[in-house]
Amino acid sequence: MSQHWASLNERGHPVFLQLTRWMVRYFPLWLMKFVTFWVVLYFFVTSKTARGHIRTYQTHLTHTFPNVQLGRFALLRQFFAFGESICDRFAVWQHKIGYADLVIEDPEQLYQEMNDPNARGQILVCSHFGNTEVSRALVANGHHAHFKLHILVHSKHAQAFNQALVDAGADELSLIQVSELDAAKMWELSQYIERGEWIALAVDRIPLQGDKTAAVNFLGQPALFPQGAWLLASLLKTSVNTLFCVKQQGKYHLSLHKLDIQLNGRSTKRQQQIQHAMQHYADLLAQQCAKNPLQWFNFYDFWADEPHNQSIMDSN
Repeated sequence: MSQHWASLNERGHPVFLQLTRWMVRYFPLWLMKFVTFWVVLYFFVTSKTARGHIRTYQTHLTHTFPNVQLGRFALLRQFFAFGESICDRFAVWQHKIGYADLVIEDPEQLYQEMNDPNARGQILVCSHFGNTEVSRALVANGHHAHFKLHILVHSKHAQAFNQALVDAGADELSLIQVSELDAAKMWELSQYIERGEWIALAVDRIPLQGDKTAAVNFLGQPALFPQGAWLLASLLKTSVNTLFCVKQQGKYHLSLHKLDIQLNGRSTKRQQQIQHAMQHYADLLAQQCAKNPLQWFNFYDFWADEPHNQSIMDSN
Protein backbone atom coordinates (compact mmCIF):
# COMPACT_ATOMS: atom_id res chain seq x y z
CA MET A 1 0.00 0.00 0.00
CA SER A 2 1.37 3.44 -0.90
CA GLN A 3 1.91 6.04 1.79
CA HIS A 4 -0.40 9.00 2.23
CA TRP A 5 1.43 12.07 0.90
CA ALA A 6 1.35 13.78 4.33
CA SER A 7 3.21 10.89 5.96
CA LEU A 8 6.26 11.51 3.79
CA ASN A 9 9.03 13.36 5.59
CA GLU A 10 10.76 16.39 4.14
CA ARG A 11 13.96 15.43 2.38
CA GLY A 12 15.29 18.93 2.90
CA HIS A 13 17.10 19.07 6.25
CA PRO A 14 16.67 22.47 8.01
CA VAL A 15 20.39 23.14 7.64
CA PHE A 16 20.22 22.69 3.87
CA LEU A 17 17.08 24.84 3.65
CA GLN A 18 18.84 27.64 5.49
CA LEU A 19 21.85 27.16 3.22
CA THR A 20 19.52 27.51 0.20
CA ARG A 21 18.13 30.75 1.66
CA TRP A 22 21.67 32.08 2.13
CA MET A 23 22.77 31.12 -1.38
CA VAL A 24 19.71 32.72 -3.00
CA ARG A 25 20.48 35.94 -1.14
CA TYR A 26 24.20 36.17 -1.91
CA PHE A 27 24.98 34.08 -5.00
CA PRO A 28 24.70 35.57 -8.50
CA LEU A 29 22.11 33.95 -10.70
CA TRP A 30 24.58 31.95 -12.80
CA LEU A 31 26.18 30.44 -9.70
CA MET A 32 22.81 29.66 -8.13
CA LYS A 33 21.77 27.80 -11.26
CA PHE A 34 25.04 25.84 -11.21
CA VAL A 35 24.55 24.78 -7.59
CA THR A 36 20.87 23.98 -8.14
CA PHE A 37 21.77 21.74 -11.08
CA TRP A 38 23.93 19.47 -8.91
CA VAL A 39 21.56 19.44 -5.94
CA VAL A 40 18.58 18.54 -8.12
CA LEU A 41 20.61 15.93 -9.97
CA TYR A 42 21.44 14.27 -6.64
CA PHE A 43 17.78 14.11 -5.62
CA PHE A 44 16.81 12.88 -9.07
CA VAL A 45 19.32 10.03 -8.96
CA THR A 46 18.42 9.02 -5.39
CA SER A 47 14.61 9.32 -5.75
CA LYS A 48 13.62 6.25 -7.75
CA THR A 49 10.08 6.21 -6.36
CA ALA A 50 9.46 9.88 -7.13
CA ARG A 51 10.78 9.38 -10.67
CA GLY A 52 8.25 6.62 -11.16
CA HIS A 53 5.39 8.82 -9.96
CA ILE A 54 6.36 11.66 -12.28
CA ARG A 55 6.67 9.20 -15.14
CA THR A 56 3.10 8.06 -14.41
CA TYR A 57 1.91 11.67 -14.47
CA GLN A 58 3.65 12.36 -17.77
CA THR A 59 2.20 9.19 -19.29
CA HIS A 60 -1.35 10.11 -18.28
CA LEU A 61 -0.79 13.66 -19.53
CA THR A 62 0.42 12.69 -23.00
CA HIS A 63 -2.32 10.07 -23.39
CA THR A 64 -4.95 12.68 -22.53
CA PHE A 65 -3.36 15.44 -24.60
CA PRO A 66 -1.57 13.79 -27.55
CA ASN A 67 -0.40 17.17 -28.81
CA VAL A 68 1.74 17.74 -25.70
CA GLN A 69 5.38 17.20 -26.61
CA LEU A 70 7.55 16.78 -23.53
CA GLY A 71 10.84 16.51 -25.38
CA ARG A 72 14.01 14.81 -24.24
CA PHE A 73 14.93 14.27 -20.59
CA ALA A 74 11.43 15.29 -19.50
CA LEU A 75 11.71 13.53 -16.12
CA LEU A 76 14.94 15.30 -15.24
CA ARG A 77 13.67 18.64 -16.48
CA GLN A 78 10.60 18.36 -14.27
CA PHE A 79 12.85 17.86 -11.24
CA PHE A 80 14.87 20.90 -12.33
CA ALA A 81 11.67 22.94 -12.63
CA PHE A 82 10.85 22.02 -9.04
CA GLY A 83 14.32 23.00 -7.87
CA GLU A 84 13.97 26.34 -9.63
CA SER A 85 10.58 26.90 -8.00
CA ILE A 86 12.10 26.31 -4.55
CA CYS A 87 14.79 28.90 -5.22
CA ASP A 88 12.19 31.36 -6.50
CA ARG A 89 10.15 30.99 -3.30
CA PHE A 90 13.13 32.31 -1.39
CA ALA A 91 14.11 34.84 -4.05
CA VAL A 92 10.72 36.55 -4.12
CA TRP A 93 10.81 37.25 -0.37
CA GLN A 94 14.36 38.57 -0.75
CA HIS A 95 13.12 40.98 -3.44
CA LYS A 96 15.06 39.33 -6.27
CA ILE A 97 11.72 38.72 -7.98
CA GLY A 98 9.57 41.83 -8.13
CA TYR A 99 6.15 43.01 -9.20
CA ALA A 100 7.56 43.77 -12.64
CA ASP A 101 8.15 40.04 -13.06
CA LEU A 102 4.43 39.30 -12.60
CA VAL A 103 2.00 39.16 -15.53
CA ILE A 104 -1.59 39.35 -14.29
CA GLU A 105 -4.40 37.65 -16.19
CA ASP A 106 -7.56 38.79 -14.41
CA PRO A 107 -10.46 39.20 -16.87
CA GLU A 108 -13.07 39.30 -14.10
CA GLN A 109 -11.36 41.97 -11.97
CA LEU A 110 -10.82 39.75 -8.92
CA TYR A 111 -7.75 41.80 -8.06
CA GLN A 112 -9.98 44.79 -7.40
CA GLU A 113 -12.33 42.75 -5.22
CA MET A 114 -9.39 41.59 -3.11
CA ASN A 115 -8.66 45.18 -2.17
CA ASP A 116 -12.27 46.24 -1.52
CA PRO A 117 -12.66 46.80 2.26
CA ASN A 118 -16.46 46.69 1.96
CA ALA A 119 -16.77 43.33 0.21
CA ARG A 120 -17.24 39.92 1.83
CA GLY A 121 -14.32 37.54 1.69
CA GLN A 122 -14.06 34.73 -0.81
CA ILE A 123 -12.21 31.45 -1.30
CA LEU A 124 -9.17 30.89 -3.52
CA VAL A 125 -8.44 27.33 -4.60
CA CYS A 126 -5.01 26.35 -5.86
CA SER A 127 -2.87 23.23 -6.26
CA HIS A 128 0.70 21.97 -6.11
CA PHE A 129 1.21 23.17 -9.64
CA GLY A 130 3.28 26.20 -10.57
CA ASN A 131 4.37 28.52 -7.77
CA THR A 132 1.59 30.14 -5.77
CA GLU A 133 4.11 31.36 -3.16
CA VAL A 134 5.42 33.90 -5.68
CA SER A 135 1.99 35.40 -6.23
CA ARG A 136 1.27 35.51 -2.49
CA ALA A 137 4.56 37.27 -1.78
CA LEU A 138 4.11 39.88 -4.49
CA VAL A 139 0.53 40.62 -3.47
CA ALA A 140 1.55 40.81 0.20
CA ASN A 141 4.35 43.30 -0.43
CA GLY A 142 2.17 46.39 -0.14
CA HIS A 143 0.19 46.12 -3.36
CA HIS A 144 -3.11 45.38 -1.64
CA ALA A 145 -3.32 47.20 1.66
CA HIS A 146 -6.75 45.81 2.55
CA PHE A 147 -6.14 42.23 1.47
CA LYS A 148 -5.76 39.65 4.23
CA LEU A 149 -5.35 35.97 3.46
CA HIS A 150 -5.75 32.92 5.68
CA ILE A 151 -4.34 29.64 4.38
CA LEU A 152 -5.68 26.19 5.23
CA VAL A 153 -2.79 23.75 5.17
CA HIS A 154 -1.53 20.26 5.93
CA SER A 155 1.89 21.70 6.78
CA LYS A 156 3.02 19.86 9.90
CA HIS A 157 5.20 17.77 7.58
CA ALA A 158 6.81 20.94 6.15
CA GLN A 159 7.53 23.06 9.20
CA ALA A 160 11.24 23.38 8.44
CA PHE A 161 10.56 24.75 4.96
CA ASN A 162 7.96 27.23 6.23
CA GLN A 163 10.37 28.45 8.90
CA ALA A 164 13.12 28.88 6.32
CA LEU A 165 10.77 31.05 4.24
CA VAL A 166 10.01 33.22 7.27
CA ASP A 167 13.75 33.57 7.90
CA ALA A 168 14.11 34.68 4.27
CA GLY A 169 11.68 37.54 4.86
CA ALA A 170 8.25 35.99 4.36
CA ASP A 171 5.49 37.53 6.43
CA GLU A 172 4.13 35.42 9.25
CA LEU A 173 1.38 33.41 7.62
CA SER A 174 -2.08 33.00 9.03
CA LEU A 175 -1.95 29.21 8.77
CA ILE A 176 -4.83 27.02 9.86
CA GLN A 177 -4.25 23.28 10.08
CA VAL A 178 -7.01 21.45 8.21
CA SER A 179 -6.71 18.54 10.64
CA GLU A 180 -7.66 20.87 13.51
CA LEU A 181 -10.90 22.27 12.05
CA ASP A 182 -13.77 22.05 14.51
CA ALA A 183 -16.94 24.02 15.24
CA ALA A 184 -15.00 26.85 16.87
CA LYS A 185 -12.60 27.12 13.92
CA MET A 186 -15.49 27.05 11.45
CA TRP A 187 -17.12 29.96 13.29
CA GLU A 188 -13.78 31.78 13.13
CA LEU A 189 -13.58 31.20 9.37
CA SER A 190 -17.08 32.60 8.95
CA GLN A 191 -15.98 35.76 10.79
CA TYR A 192 -13.02 36.12 8.44
CA ILE A 193 -15.34 36.02 5.44
CA GLU A 194 -17.72 38.57 6.96
CA ARG A 195 -14.79 40.92 7.62
CA GLY A 196 -13.77 40.73 3.97
CA GLU A 197 -10.79 38.43 4.52
CA TRP A 198 -10.02 35.64 2.07
CA ILE A 199 -9.29 31.94 2.56
CA ALA A 200 -6.96 29.91 0.36
CA LEU A 201 -6.44 26.18 0.22
CA ALA A 202 -5.03 23.54 -2.10
CA VAL A 203 -7.59 21.16 -3.55
CA ASP A 204 -5.37 18.48 -5.04
CA ARG A 205 -4.36 16.48 -1.95
CA ILE A 206 -6.70 14.28 0.06
CA PRO A 207 -7.15 14.84 3.82
CA LEU A 208 -5.06 13.03 6.38
CA GLN A 209 -7.94 10.79 7.37
CA GLY A 210 -8.87 10.13 3.76
CA ASP A 211 -12.54 11.02 4.27
CA LYS A 212 -14.55 13.78 2.59
CA THR A 213 -13.18 12.87 -0.81
CA ALA A 214 -14.71 12.07 -4.16
CA ALA A 215 -13.44 10.45 -7.33
CA VAL A 216 -13.11 12.60 -10.44
CA ASN A 217 -11.54 12.08 -13.81
CA PHE A 218 -8.10 13.65 -13.91
CA LEU A 219 -5.88 13.15 -16.96
CA GLY A 220 -8.02 10.26 -18.11
CA GLN A 221 -7.84 8.31 -14.85
CA PRO A 222 -9.98 8.30 -11.69
CA ALA A 223 -8.32 10.11 -8.80
CA LEU A 224 -9.49 11.13 -5.36
CA PHE A 225 -9.76 14.85 -4.70
CA PRO A 226 -10.77 16.49 -1.41
CA GLN A 227 -14.25 17.93 -1.01
CA GLY A 228 -13.21 20.36 1.73
CA ALA A 229 -13.04 23.60 -0.28
CA TRP A 230 -16.44 23.06 -1.82
CA LEU A 231 -18.06 22.04 1.45
CA LEU A 232 -16.51 25.11 3.05
CA ALA A 233 -17.82 27.41 0.33
CA SER A 234 -21.29 25.90 0.74
CA LEU A 235 -21.27 26.41 4.51
CA LEU A 236 -19.83 29.93 4.35
CA LYS A 237 -22.01 30.90 1.40
CA THR A 238 -19.19 32.55 -0.48
CA SER A 239 -17.68 32.44 -3.95
CA VAL A 240 -14.87 30.16 -5.10
CA ASN A 241 -12.12 31.34 -7.43
CA THR A 242 -9.15 29.63 -9.05
CA LEU A 243 -5.56 30.78 -8.79
CA PHE A 244 -2.74 29.52 -11.00
CA CYS A 245 0.75 31.00 -11.06
CA VAL A 246 3.20 29.54 -13.59
CA LYS A 247 6.61 30.56 -14.83
CA GLN A 248 6.94 31.25 -18.54
CA GLN A 249 10.03 32.72 -20.19
CA GLY A 250 11.37 34.17 -16.95
CA LYS A 251 8.14 35.80 -15.80
CA TYR A 252 5.35 34.57 -13.55
CA HIS A 253 1.85 34.57 -14.98
CA LEU A 254 -0.87 34.91 -12.35
CA SER A 255 -4.25 33.73 -13.61
CA LEU A 256 -7.37 34.45 -11.57
CA HIS A 257 -10.86 33.27 -12.50
CA LYS A 258 -14.24 33.07 -10.86
CA LEU A 259 -15.81 29.63 -10.84
CA ASP A 260 -19.38 29.78 -12.09
CA ILE A 261 -20.75 27.08 -9.80
CA GLN A 262 -23.76 26.67 -7.54
CA LEU A 263 -23.23 25.31 -4.03
CA ASN A 264 -26.52 26.13 -2.39
CA GLY A 265 -28.39 22.85 -2.46
CA ARG A 266 -29.17 20.39 0.29
CA SER A 267 -28.23 16.75 0.79
CA THR A 268 -28.17 14.89 -2.54
CA LYS A 269 -28.45 18.05 -4.62
CA ARG A 270 -25.54 19.67 -2.82
CA GLN A 271 -23.46 16.53 -3.27
CA GLN A 272 -24.15 16.62 -6.99
CA GLN A 273 -23.17 20.29 -7.11
CA ILE A 274 -19.92 19.57 -5.28
CA GLN A 275 -19.15 16.68 -7.61
CA HIS A 276 -19.70 18.93 -10.60
CA ALA A 277 -17.48 21.66 -9.11
CA MET A 278 -14.69 19.18 -8.37
CA GLN A 279 -14.76 17.75 -11.89
CA HIS A 280 -14.77 21.26 -13.33
CA TYR A 281 -11.67 22.14 -11.32
CA ALA A 282 -9.93 18.88 -12.23
CA ASP A 283 -10.53 19.69 -15.91
CA LEU A 284 -9.09 23.20 -15.46
CA LEU A 285 -6.04 21.76 -13.69
CA ALA A 286 -5.55 19.22 -16.48
CA GLN A 287 -5.64 22.01 -19.07
CA GLN A 288 -3.06 23.97 -17.10
CA CYS A 289 -0.84 20.88 -16.98
CA ALA A 290 -1.13 20.55 -20.74
CA LYS A 291 0.02 24.16 -21.18
CA ASN A 292 2.88 23.89 -18.67
CA PRO A 293 3.51 20.15 -18.31
CA LEU A 294 6.71 20.30 -16.24
CA GLN A 295 5.26 22.44 -13.45
CA TRP A 296 3.30 19.65 -11.77
CA PHE A 297 4.93 19.21 -8.35
CA ASN A 298 3.10 16.28 -6.73
CA PHE A 299 5.90 13.73 -6.44
CA TYR A 300 3.89 11.03 -4.68
CA ASP A 301 1.58 8.35 -6.12
CA PHE A 302 -1.27 10.67 -7.04
CA TRP A 303 -3.52 7.96 -8.46
CA ALA A 304 -2.71 5.35 -5.81
CA ASP A 305 -5.99 5.71 -3.95
CA GLU A 306 -8.24 5.56 -6.96
CA PRO A 307 -11.45 3.67 -6.11
CA HIS A 308 -11.34 0.52 -8.27
CA ASN A 309 -14.84 -0.58 -7.29
CA GLN A 310 -16.48 2.82 -7.51
CA SER A 311 -17.84 4.85 -10.37
CA ILE A 312 -16.07 8.12 -11.06
CA MET A 313 -19.34 9.95 -10.59
CA ASP A 314 -20.04 8.37 -7.18
CA SER A 315 -18.70 10.13 -4.12
CA ASN A 316 -17.57 8.77 -0.80
